[in-house]
Amino acid sequence: MIKNMKFNNWSNSSFWLDEDFTSSGNSIFDDYDEKPKVDLLKLAGYRRAIANFVSIVTGESIPVQFSGTDSYTDGKRVNISAKLTDKEFDSAVGLALHEGSHIKLTDFKLLAELEDKMPTYIIDMVKEKYYSGRPESDQEWLTKNYIRKYVQDLLNIVEDRRIDNYVYKAAPGYRGYYEALYDKYFNAKIIDKGLQSDEYTNLDWESYMFRICNITNPNRRLDIMNFRHIWNILDLKNIDRLESSQDALDVAFEIFRYVETQLPKPDPKDDPFNECNGEGSGDGEESHECNGGEAKDGNGEHGNINDDGSKAEGEEAVKGKSAKQGGAKMPEMTPRQHEQLKKAIKKQEEFLNQEIKKKKLSKKDEKSMKAMEESGISVENVEFNQALWDGRTIEKTQEVYVVRDVTQSLIDSNQFDGMWSKNHWSTDENELAIKEGIVLGKMLGKKLKVRAEEKNTKFNRLRTGKIDNRMLASCGYGNESIFEKIESFAYRPGLIHISIDNSGSMNGNRLRQAMKTTMAVAKACSMIENMDVVVSFRAADNVGGNRNMYMPVIGIIYDSRKHHINKLARIMPQVRACGTTPEGLCFKAIMKELISGTRGKDAYFINMCDGMPWFNNYGGESALLHTRQQVTKMRREGIKVLSYFIGGRGFDGQKESFQKMYGKDSQFIDTNNLVSLAKTMNSKFLEVA
Repeated sequence: MIKNMKFNNWSNSSFWLDEDFTSSGNSIFDDYDEKPKVDLLKLAGYRRAIANFVSIVTGESIPVQFSGTDSYTDGKRVNISAKLTDKEFDSAVGLALHEGSHIKLTDFKLLAELEDKMPTYIIDMVKEKYYSGRPESDQEWLTKNYIRKYVQDLLNIVEDRRIDNYVYKAAPGYRGYYEALYDKYFNAKIIDKGLQSDEYTNLDWESYMFRICNITNPNRRLDIMNFRHIWNILDLKNIDRLESSQDALDVAFEIFRYVETQLPKPDPKDDPFNECNGEGSGDGEESHECNGGEAKDGNGEHGNINDDGSKAEGEEAVKGKSAKQGGAKMPEMTPRQHEQLKKAIKKQEEFLNQEIKKKKLSKKDEKSMKAMEESGISVENVEFNQALWDGRTIEKTQEVYVVRDVTQSLIDSNQFDGMWSKNHWSTDENELAIKEGIVLGKMLGKKLKVRAEEKNTKFNRLRTGKIDNRMLASCGYGNESIFEKIESFAYRPGLIHISIDNSGSMNGNRLRQAMKTTMAVAKACSMIENMDVVVSFRAADNVGGNRNMYMPVIGIIYDSRKHHINKLARIMPQVRACGTTPEGLCFKAIMKELISGTRGKDAYFINMCDGMPWFNNYGGESALLHTRQQVTKMRREGIKVLSYFIGGRGFDGQKESFQKMYGKDSQFIDTNNLVSLAKTMNSKFLEVA
């Protein structure tokens, strides 16, 4: 049974969703004079987290997508809304779990087969009560449409109770999300008032459906309309006795039968079917509405009728018997409260009939978010110590965006248009530098091929080992040293991670020089069978073009284990200089993957940058120390480090800082000099661990 639960400022989603999911307390899709940017990455994370929840609860891999229409569960996928506010996170998760559980447990063919499953005694009862005076050819059709109209709503209610029970027992840790869902749709204070009032206490389907819809509400009244009998039929305490949708349908038929016994027989002059559906239309397609019609939007003399009430904060109504039954007179509802109640009932009806309105993403945002998801983007929290002016240090945490596969579609989405852009002023010059790098790489590869060679050393004239056939003849002269041994040596497979600083200070020739060197190394390693290369760029950028989301970003544009080298030549010209230098922050963000990917290999980390790390409050000696700690950790994990200073005039003063970070692995050479470049690389590549 669903219980009302107060959430205040805390939510279940606080465990997995950032507090600053949106840039304001409003929806990220609301209209403003200056429309805020959509944080598509966090929206994608929201969808991914909900998909994980649905998978855990149902034990099945059920797709979760943003809906472009009303809510519906077609037995294949769960639809969620792209319109999110902080206060709606938990209820959105609860709704997704609810829909996912329907996919797992509900027989969606049952509604299509409903007419064939109607018990004969119910058909005869309705036919006799309402349509005995109609032509015989119409009686059965009218009767079945009448039954369907109410039974399908009753089935939804009973099936929901069965589904809820499954989630509560299968995943009790997710109850909070379900309770948030029911707080939103079923525990509004105006619903509490309506249940405790004398509203909807007539002996008609409108009143019964309102009361049955809210049978789990603690403010339900079992003292009117013989409602306790319906409570006993549903038997919530033993709801797990219902093992299938068919069992739920049987209960729905039983409730329908009982309610019909309580409703007075209509006057022969009246036709309830026409009353519900118009001038004898009898189409039976429109679902029963408990609210008697939807109010128009606007303000009335009693207040804003668009206000449908919020969650009850305390006892909102006095319990007791209806005045109609001789009890104390219940407080009457004002006209404004009548309108509020109608709207709240409409929301419940939409929930039961799976007609919840869900905001869809624009085609542009949907395409961009798909590109971001395919790029394997995540936000990593990196801790560091910030030095204060008085000499003290404080612990800080900085978010870093990690893009594991920079694709062309991601670049085209302009989500990181500071770092990567299809057309920028230096693209042509970058392409020229990369072509020069390919030529340089072919020559460099020939010099580095020694690493791929296997060395065999033969030792003969031994007293043990394999017989040397050439020494057999000497056995007759008492020679016992006729054995030989061959020792083979081969380098283990290697992996080079090249990380390039593309901050604003690298703009121009320095960045092109780094690109040319990177292309040369990648091309050279493509000529060596046992050497893979990963290339990443790092800087700070306004994510999604949002100036309030200026973040460190590191993106992998090439991984020879899954990409052809042509991808590097195609993507790298689109890299451009921007922002500041979040050196150690980016290294820390990829550290786990860097270490795990080098197990059992000779690993090398080649860095190219022009000096000092800096990002907002990350800088100075504390940033140098933090970067040095990351480099030290790489070395301890067996990763050999080479760090090239890409500088020039005016940068000499930063060499000392550079050496503080990289120590003996600092290289101050002309990366255009093939001999110097090959020498420094071979010194690392040919080292034996």
